[in-house]
Amino acid sequence: MKSPSKWLAVAALALSLPFTAAAEERDDRVVERPYHSILRSAWDNSVTVNPIDMFTGMLNVEYERAVATRLGLYGGVNFGYMRGVLSNSDVRPLTVGPEIGLRVYLIGRAPGGLWIGPYGNAAWVRNTDASGSIDSLGLGFGAMAGINLLLGQFNLSLGAGTGYHDYSSWSAGTRRIGSFGVTPRLRLALGAVF
Repeated sequence: MKSPSKWLAVAALALSLPFTAAAEERDDRVVERPYHSILRSAWDNSVTVNPIDMFTGMLNVEYERAVATRLGLYGGVNFGYMRGVLSNSDVRPLTVGPEIGLRVYLIGRAPGGLWIGPYGNAAWVRNTDASGSIDSLGLGFGAMAGINLLLGQFNLSLGAGTGYHDYSSWSAGTRRIGSFGVTPRLRLALGAVF
């Protein structure tokens, strides 16, 4: 008759095999992060500040999130602080409001690389002239193309596009003061990826 200790040893070995195989399988799996280069981000988030949109007189702060390899969604806040270089109005409006947009990356991995995409915004607008101030709601939309260059964890974002905005104020059914129309947009933003 065989000893019970031999049977216990065989049973213990048989019970431990699935756990040993699972541990070895876990060790064999390697989770690879995408490599990082000037046009390819190893991170999914970006925060940038664009102080030079001189055509519309806006300062833009935005957060972008990569939702797929070649797709980024962004949201931000625009601050209008000057009339704008190509504005068709003598009024200097004050505007504050959100902007949302989408970037499709043609080259690279979001949020780094060559991109194109639409945007839309809304704003609280205060137009002031000699007769006083009028508050109103402004709207805008358009499209831009550009490139995000990643230098380590820094993001240099360059872009240009065009859009339509209406930051004018109305009184008694007529446009009284403010800017509106098709205008170019420039992007020279600096930020970080994380």
